[in-house]
Amino acid sequence: MLMITIVTMVAVVPSAPPSGAPAETDWPALVQKPYEQRPRSSSDKPSDLPPLLLDAHKQPITTRAAWEQERTRLVARWNERLGAAPAKPQELDVRVESTEKGDGYTRTLLSFAAEGDDRIRAYLLVPDNLESRERRPAVVVFHETTRDTLRQPVGLGTKPERAYALHLTQRGYITLSPECYILKEPVGWVKGQAQALAKRRPGWTGLGKMTLDASRCVDFLETQPHVDQKRIGCLGFSLGAKEVLYAMAFEPRYAVGVANEGGVGLRMSNWSDAWYLTETIKPWIPQYENHQILALAAPRPVLVLGGGSADGDASWPFVAAARSVYALYGAADRIGLFDHKGMHTFPPQGRAIAYRWLDHHLRHTPTDRSAGTR
Repeated sequence: MLMITIVTMVAVVPSAPPSGAPAETDWPALVQKPYEQRPRSSSDKPSDLPPLLLDAHKQPITTRAAWEQERTRLVARWNERLGAAPAKPQELDVRVESTEKGDGYTRTLLSFAAEGDDRIRAYLLVPDNLESRERRPAVVVFHETTRDTLRQPVGLGTKPERAYALHLTQRGYITLSPECYILKEPVGWVKGQAQALAKRRPGWTGLGKMTLDASRCVDFLETQPHVDQKRIGCLGFSLGAKEVLYAMAFEPRYAVGVANEGGVGLRMSNWSDAWYLTETIKPWIPQYENHQILALAAPRPVLVLGGGSADGDASWPFVAAARSVYALYGAADRIGLFDHKGMHTFPPQGRAIAYRWLDHHLRHTPTDRSAGTR
């Protein structure tokens, strides 16, 4: 049985930008300061959030070492809510279904072992003309709830503006776009897949399954010859944003994350649905809340984007609470919020900020800075 664990994190100072690169973004001015003085609404309920910087004995946490002890306790508590995960298979058992040439990249449809007999289908996009020893950053792109599933991020879906993986590949990234387990079968679809998982893995939540699958995506990318294993990030919208938050919390190999319109707070979106944390989470709210999940990612960079629907200004108390943990690492500028005002969408302005965040924290100079931002 595999319990999801967190390793001790150390703050990594990004290298200097390449010569001729544009000036660095003042990230606190963009993703923190606009929200610090905002009026609180009745829906914020910041007083409901359990303090992060108190230990089990209600003593103040003032050092990184003390937080690491509290982190261990939080991980154990959240593992109980996610349910006991099965062991990951030793082998990936990669199977290639098709390979196609795109405009400046190669697109491969493949699958690899997830857990038990379950497999993850995914599209791998690799830019052309990579040198034999060249290593590029990679991004796992988690799709939203859509019948197009893994086809949408790579530009094969019905909404080309949501081809986030294709945009990033055009910017020079290697991308992997996996299919979420809840959307695999047209019959039964979301609820049917959740019911099947509950029968196959009693006590394991759907979000626990998604988190393990996100870890398997990193396992796969680490086998790819052109992937820089230290520069793997993740990005997602809606359903995919929820996956990003938990992937960042429980898989330390993700170096950076961007979550758009997932609904950070457990009371801000449908986290208690059968395919996420199930109804069993409700009695535990607000003892358990997602500012804890954000804090578990520290000091790795996390950006929350919203449009005023699932996320937006009301998400700030969660980000601000987690920022106190980031500050212990000297990394208070590595977490933030950007409200693009686009409601439940991922508009060009939001994508531009998201891609810049990835570029900055994965130390990548994009080959096409405008890809996906027009």
